Amino acid sequence: MTLPTFLVIGAGRSGTTSLDRYLRQHPEIYLTPRKAPSYFFCSGLGRIDDPSLRLVARNYFVPKLDDYEALFANARPGQATGEVSPVYLATVHAAPEIASLIPAAKLIAVIRSPVDRVYARFVARHRDGLERRPFAEVVGDDLREPLIRDVAFGTYLAAGFCSHFLQSYVDRFPPEQIRVHLFDDLLADPAAVMADLFDFLGVDSRCVVDTSTRHNRSGGVIRQPLARSLWTRTALARAAVRRYVPARARDAVFSAFTRDLVPMPIDPKLRAELVDLYRDEVDTLGQLLGRDLSHWNA
Repeated sequence: MTLPTFLVIGAGRSGTTSLDRYLRQHPEIYLTPRKAPSYFFCSGLGRIDDPSLRLVARNYFVPKLDDYEALFANARPGQATGEVSPVYLATVHAAPEIASLIPAAKLIAVIRSPVDRVYARFVARHRDGLERRPFAEVVGDDLREPLIRDVAFGTYLAAGFCSHFLQSYVDRFPPEQIRVHLFDDLLADPAAVMADLFDFLGVDSRCVVDTSTRHNRSGGVIRQPLARSLWTRTALARAAVRRYVPARARDAVFSAFTRDLVPMPIDPKLRAELVDLYRDEVDTLGQLLGRDLSHWNA
């Protein structure tokens, strides 16, 4: 049985695509050919009503163990083998599944300010034509739903409450098998973060990888109208063929379309309301990580 020795468990919109691209550059590391197979998430996945999320699940997720194992078939002996699935930090069901099948696995998480993370998801989906509502309407709709859930896949506000998801790993894995960085760390000094993660994974930490590009950043909306129309109208089609297109080609297309973006700053009043909404969550995360996160409440 060939299974990963490490997992990047999330969180979404917190730099996991960049981590995926950086980790792939290390010769002693093998990552699955495509990002986000999400095998350990599938057992807790119920009915998905959102058609775009159904398309994501059908085209990205790998629900069968044999197919999941096959993703690691080309790893060389001695390599650290892993995969990057951000949805593992959007459910309480993944941790027990991982602990049962690969209890020695090392786990990597990147945590971002919930307000920034929620808004980044909105901007990215708006940019891609997957979200038509104004952000204030998105917030209003979400506030009518439960915010603490067992599964927060595909949500905005509920996904920002991730301390109970992280706690599910802390309860099942020893601390030496878990490494958590802040998105702030990754932005400020990505080379230092990667050196630390290489050391954590037991590979050569002196290996220098190219961290100059921030991959899959939200940014804003595409300025050029024709390019914007083409990009947004082909969102579902691009998701359907994604598994067949190499990451290098996808990155090149994404960069070409998103080279010139119009920023979408969040409304200050709405941001202040969200800071208040997440204040206790931020305090809980800070206690869980042993880090001062008070700047997230500013």
